[in-house]
Amino acid sequence: MSAQAAEVRVRSLPDGEFVEGREVSRRGSVLELEIANPGRELSQGALLEIESGSMLYLGELQQWSGSKVIVLVEHSLDRSKLSSIQESWG
Repeated sequence: MSAQAAEVRVRSLPDGEFVEGREVSRRGSVLELEIANPGRELSQGALLEIESGSMLYLGELQQWSGSKVIVLVEHSLDRSKLSSIQESWG
């Protein structure tokens, strides 16, 4: 993995196991990921949770070929901002 590529953790929703990978590229709402061992639970149309640094992405798996995964991101959340809001609310 290159030093510039963001490391990610990916799992199928609702209760899949996390697998490690890296973000290859991001174009608008499309993420291209490389996952070393995707496992059988990933399939086209699967709903995914992706953790990348402070960001949390929820999306749908569009394409999967070998270790390359293309995800259409439907929702994103900056967890560091959420944490500061939660602290303010008590």
